Amino acid sequence: MPPRIPAPLLILALPAPVGAPPQWPAAQQPPLPPDQAEALATAPTLHQALRLALERNPALAAARRRWFAAIQTIPQAASLPDPMLEAGVDLTEPMPMLERGWSFGIRQELPWWRKLWARGELAAREADVMRLEYEIAARDLLIDVKDAWYELYYLDQAAPITARVEVILRNQALLAYGELRTGRTQLAEAFRAESQAAQLAYDRLLLADERVARAERLRALLNLPPGAVIGPVTAAPIYPVTDDRQELYARAEQWAQRLRISGLRAEQAEYEAYLARLSRLPDLTLGWMNEANVPAMMGDTMRTALGGMNLPIWQQRNDALIREREALAEAARLDAAAELNRLGEAVANAWLRVRTTDRLARLYREELLPRAQAAMAQAEALFRADQAAFASLLETTMAWHNFQLAYHRARADHGQAIGMLERALGTTAEARPAGATPDGEGRP
Repeated sequence: MPPRIPAPLLILALPAPVGAPPQWPAAQQPPLPPDQAEALATAPTLHQALRLALERNPALAAARRRWFAAIQTIPQAASLPDPMLEAGVDLTEPMPMLERGWSFGIRQELPWWRKLWARGELAAREADVMRLEYEIAARDLLIDVKDAWYELYYLDQAAPITARVEVILRNQALLAYGELRTGRTQLAEAFRAESQAAQLAYDRLLLADERVARAERLRALLNLPPGAVIGPVTAAPIYPVTDDRQELYARAEQWAQRLRISGLRAEQAEYEAYLARLSRLPDLTLGWMNEANVPAMMGDTMRTALGGMNLPIWQQRNDALIREREALAEAARLDAAAELNRLGEAVANAWLRVRTTDRLARLYREELLPRAQAAMAQAEALFRADQAAFASLLETTMAWHNFQLAYHRARADHGQAIGMLERALGTTAEARPAGATPDGEGRP
């Protein structure tokens, strides 16, 4: 049975933590300047949130450093191997060390130059992939910030609306209790108004708790320190989206980063197959050797030029390597074609959601909300004129409340749907003027 190690020794053997825990978050989450902190706490804007995310988000900075690191692999891949410095001593005869024969030399491997070129191209394609991964990180960060922003917009609209309707229902409950003696209201109607007000009070608490969680998501995306205040979101900017699906498909094929990465992976696989075919060519080795004993170091020595090459004679292995790389190249091309098909489906689904949420928001804004507000006002006037039942006043008030929440929910969903479409496109979905170039400027 192995000896038991005392627990204190096990604790001492553990690696020490890197940095002091109280100092690490402070270094990684620096506080905002006072003017920016005040603006975020009192009147935040989507533009400010997006700018802070690009400046402070650590995941985006990490993606940028990975891109930079990938660029540094290009000269490494295209360079010759390091030369080898060699030394030896003759140990065949028993003699003093200084009288033994010594040898010194240097050797350099010289791969076929097209192999170095192909390895450099492989590294360059990987750097391009890392650049696109950085673009994906930046794109997804902006979309996530907008997604969190629209969610806060809905919550910051729903809470005061719910509080206002709660007050209205409590006043209606008092009115119903006061009219019980006249017979214009029933006890069940008064109780229903009071219970609906209590339900809205509970909903208001849920909205406040959800707001805390959603604000924490935005705070994390902006890399804000704990306790940083994010004020009420009062606006949800939304731009018009083009109705031309074919134009959206064309944008996706041009800008979608995942599709471009699939193309780069296919190119890398082609270079791998090319290197596999070059494996049948031998690589040279050149060198120089100087042999002498120590007393004769300054006199006559024997200098020898060395040369050699590897012998790729095992055809079965080389042919199998070539077939493997060519099969992987064909698979990469097929993966790129499959990615194009998935891209078209993603664009179509996102476009459908954008259209649906836009229609729903316009339906509530232009028709349902005005009618619900007019119906509530009319029901109140008719009830006060003793021409309508209290139940109609209660029903129209609840419908008005639900329609307001549904309208702001549809607006938030529409903004999030545009983000979903942008994620598929890899660029903006904004409608462009007729004759505009991809950068938004008109042609001369």
